[in-house]
Amino acid sequence: MHEPLPQWPLRLALIVFLATLVACAPRPEEPRHPAIDTAEQALAAGELDAAVSAFLEAAQAEKPPLRDEYTLRAAATLVDAGEVSQGERMATDIKTDDDTPASITDFRDVILARAAMADGDYERALELVERRLPSDTRRAADLVELRADAQYRMGRLLESAETRASLESLLPEDDRLDRNRQRLRETLAEVPMQRLRETMPPAPDVYGGWLELTFLIRNYRLDPPSMEEAVELWRERYPEHPAAGTIAEELMARYREEMLRPERVDILLPLSGSLADSGRAVRDGFLAARLEDPNHAPDVRVHDVGDNGEDPWAAYTHAVQAGSDLVVGPLTRAAVSVFAEAPSLPVPMLALNSPNDAEEAPGPANLFRFGLLPEHEARQAARHALASGQRHAVVLVPSDDWGERVAAAFAEAYDSGGGTVLAREEYPPDESDFSTPIRRMLALDESRERERRLRQTIGRSVEFEPRRRQDVDVVFVGAFPRQARLIRPQLRFHRALDLPVMATSHAWNGREDVAADRDMAGVVFFDMPWMLGEGDHLAPTRTSMRTAWQDHLQQHAPLYALGADAYRLIPYLATMRANDGERLEGATGLLRIDHKGLVHREVLPARFHRGEVERLHPDEDRARLPRLDTTGEDAEQTEDTE
Repeated sequence: MHEPLPQWPLRLALIVFLATLVACAPRPEEPRHPAIDTAEQALAAGELDAAVSAFLEAAQAEKPPLRDEYTLRAAATLVDAGEVSQGERMATDIKTDDDTPASITDFRDVILARAAMADGDYERALELVERRLPSDTRRAADLVELRADAQYRMGRLLESAETRASLESLLPEDDRLDRNRQRLRETLAEVPMQRLRETMPPAPDVYGGWLELTFLIRNYRLDPPSMEEAVELWRERYPEHPAAGTIAEELMARYREEMLRPERVDILLPLSGSLADSGRAVRDGFLAARLEDPNHAPDVRVHDVGDNGEDPWAAYTHAVQAGSDLVVGPLTRAAVSVFAEAPSLPVPMLALNSPNDAEEAPGPANLFRFGLLPEHEARQAARHALASGQRHAVVLVPSDDWGERVAAAFAEAYDSGGGTVLAREEYPPDESDFSTPIRRMLALDESRERERRLRQTIGRSVEFEPRRRQDVDVVFVGAFPRQARLIRPQLRFHRALDLPVMATSHAWNGREDVAADRDMAGVVFFDMPWMLGEGDHLAPTRTSMRTAWQDHLQQHAPLYALGADAYRLIPYLATMRANDGERLEGATGLLRIDHKGLVHREVLPARFHRGEVERLHPDEDRARLPRLDTTGEDAEQTEDTE
């Protein structure tokens, strides 16, 4: 399921790790080389280059194992300084065998695993820290923490949380232990409630206690008295649990004090004009969620800010003067920009889009932004590919603002995770032949040019078959159904049959169409749970709505889910903004709110198979990106379509 670790930047994690290495590195008996004191002073001052030089100076004056120890400390410092390749090479040069002290072998594996993590190669990192048990408690904590980080990055959330629970006994009572507990709670906050329900009751150990406490808090957070009663019973079962004291109290206090319960909510939506159907879909979803609310439901007033309705700012002002406690909407990017540019807002607003200029643009303190932004899905596609080991991508998007936004979001997440976008091409969205940008993207034109030069050199024709570039691991396509159904077979025609293809939810129209989607075999896309039939407990089922909505359902169903989630977010706006680790399971995805008030969505992977859409269930390992099966059913389909 990942925006990355949303909790720790990787560089911060490396700095903390380095400080730990310094603290627990074995000390040679006195007198020790004076360069070690110099190195440690340089580390404390943040002078990493000087520290590396001093460690290497000390290493040259010693024999194994101290020479190896000091060399590895230099390598660890290089990795922390961002010189990952150099640090990795230095650690690799330390040769180990059966006679090597186990502490040296473990230290080497820790550094190599950290380098792999920095490069986004999480599978390699996990392999390094899982292949044997740590040799002693000094290295055990480092290896186990790395194991938890790699599991998290690969989407194995419950495994990562369990690993962090086992780390508890290896850490001293200091900031590192507190950070581990915080990361454990944040990891469990991302696990879908359905997954937690399936694990209840857990084993009565430390990890089981964390699982059960997380489940109880999330299950009763809208009902503080019931939550306190449930947590008290939990304390009786886990009296010695590390969360039984202040942690449980802090969690309950957070919901008691920060829960938002508005008496009146006003909604600003386009209910007339060209966007009337979209506005009505959001309104209906919002009101349906309100009717199903077992707690105190607010008074709701709806305002038309469409072509024939009020001006959005005037409608907001009117709502505030009439006593509104919270305003939801407006829906368009242009209208939201008006409020984002305001110096302040007297009443909180949950806008249903982001401003025109940038998704991350700052705004007034009272402004929250929640929308079905394609950037969320593009970033998740990038993380999904990286966690699956797909490190080199090419990108094909339409030559318009939407394509620019999607391509930029994918590239940002991909580059920050250690991937490389090798090529990006644009296509005219109104055309049907995309051969030219596809050939450029796959470097087929270069292959043909090489053939032309060869033919001129030898003076005669040669047998030639164009060869696409071989350094590509995955193709990311930004497209809507019409273009996507044309691009996929054209990629196959241009010798990209074996390449995985990823897209956003826009490549699917939301309904099964076996004939039309037959050419989409193997394409992986990312969509909200409700569209994939997994959010029915969070909003009325799509099946139950078909009779009432008929054709409107297919076109506007995502907006109905947006309205339902907008209502469900209201009580949690303040606490989620103040606590980045908080998650809310929604019909539109797993939701979190950053410090700027932007609501981020994590959606689900699915793929086309024989013209139908199937949800990918990798059993906690969300990072697995399946390639097109060219040996079985998809191969048969490929033969038919070509």
